[in-house]
Amino acid sequence: MKNFLLLLTLSSLLLASCVKIKKSDAEYEREQWIESFADSIAFFKEKAQHLEEELDKINGKISSQLDNYEKVNNPREVTGYYLLKGWQSKLPLTSTGIYARINENEKLELLATLSGAVFNQIAVGHGVERIESDVVPHDQAFNYRHETYNTVYFSGPKADSIAEYISNHHDDKIQLQYVNGSSRKDVPIPENQRQMIHATWELYSLQLKSHELQKEYWLCNKKIEAFRRILESQQNIEKN
Repeated sequence: MKNFLLLLTLSSLLLASCVKIKKSDAEYEREQWIESFADSIAFFKEKAQHLEEELDKINGKISSQLDNYEKVNNPREVTGYYLLKGWQSKLPLTSTGIYARINENEKLELLATLSGAVFNQIAVGHGVERIESDVVPHDQAFNYRHETYNTVYFSGPKADSIAEYISNHHDDKIQLQYVNGSSRKDVPIPENQRQMIHATWELYSLQLKSHELQKEYWLCNKKIEAFRRILESQQNIEKN
């Protein structure tokens, strides 16, 4: 009987010990939650490293391509711009044509000139592929007239789309349409202008990619900082 009581007491103590050791579902979920922060930190550190490597490659390409451009500072214009070498002597255009440049704020600008008529918009493509620029009203600043020709500056997403289209078709015979309300005039884009816009778009698209990667890299590091703060806070709570 004594032995039976002793065994019963030992069993009770062991059972009580197990109950104390066993973690509740809430405690288990909390541990998993805290571990997830460490996993997230590791994930974003790896992603940041990959982004940094990609940025180095892209910026290397940009640096290499910039050797083909010259910085132009025109006192008659508010900001300077980067222009493909060999083109400064051809500008400003005094006959029908189009070219591209990148301003100091790294925004692409298309400058189109039409001789013998006026316009305030340009377009490329056919049918569903047709891409139109914004309308730029005549103001003698972004849309100015001199003697027998009219020059208009285009920039922004629609101008980017036109430059990209010309770049993608730089080996094709494509038309640029000069628009002024219901008046439309189709003019073939000369090969040298297509190739010039193609080269400028390549540099510009690399710059866009660099800005995109920089933003992603910044966001990754912000997330790493946030997860580290939370993890350290939880670890301090555990210690106390």
